[in-house]
Amino acid sequence: MNKHKYLLLMTFLFANILFAQDRDLLNVSYAVSTLKYSDTVANANLFDLKLKLPVLQKKENTIVGIVGYKNLSLQNFPADYTGNLHGITLQGAWIYKLSDRKSLTFFAQAGLFSDLRDVSGKDFRYTAGLRYRVKHSEKLITGWGLAYSRQFFGNQVIPFIDVDYRPNDKWSITGQFPIKPKVLYHFNDKWSAGIELSADASSYRLSTTESNNQFIQVNQWTGLAKLEYQFAKSWQLNIGAGRNFRQSYKLYDDAATTPWTVITIPLGKKPDPIYEIDSRGLNIQVGISFKPF
Repeated sequence: MNKHKYLLLMTFLFANILFAQDRDLLNVSYAVSTLKYSDTVANANLFDLKLKLPVLQKKENTIVGIVGYKNLSLQNFPADYTGNLHGITLQGAWIYKLSDRKSLTFFAQAGLFSDLRDVSGKDFRYTAGLRYRVKHSEKLITGWGLAYSRQFFGNQVIPFIDVDYRPNDKWSITGQFPIKPKVLYHFNDKWSAGIELSADASSYRLSTTESNNQFIQVNQWTGLAKLEYQFAKSWQLNIGAGRNFRQSYKLYDDAATTPWTVITIPLGKKPDPIYEIDSRGLNIQVGISFKPF
């Protein structure tokens, strides 16, 4: 293996903070969520793309960059909800290897989350955090972390635990708890099936001129049955179907206060939305990822 390929491989092996134990170089997914309000059937379609960029690996230090793009399309929503919302992000992680079994990671993200009709400084969100990772054995790796995110709706704190547990060749428990845990049964090298739970809390700023800097807050708790198929050596197809146990789309005036939330749970009194859609519904996802190693 030449020097450049070895560098790329080592970078991917260390760079797993922002997406749990994920070593995908490229990840593209599309999800459809159904909902109902006031006898109206609507759906929210989410396109999500992430590209991992190894930057530096030198002795104990690894630096990784990740660029991302999201498009949230709200179809058949009330007129005040902008139809297309966008998220453009740049993330960075510095992984410091403490020993062969332990590492410390600092990560940060800056992102533009807006309808892109008239972009200003108010359209940007920021996230930062750290994680301590331990390889307990060949079967178990854990990471303990805390992230802070400055959302449009206030200050968000996200405690998490990374887990990569593979008791045998057939079973695996991976992901971030309680944000996105996944349990899979591996039939063979190509086919796997299982369940995944995920939580999401995000916000998007609307136009200054047309909507007076209002913003939309999105919360989802989702349970999925998953099917994964490995093909062409480095590619993986992911299919999921399940329910949004909770999904809400709240429209707010420009925030005068900055309340705190833990993941999606508010602490103390929260501001009242102008309009709120709160509904359960179906969730269907399909995605493809590329792992070169």
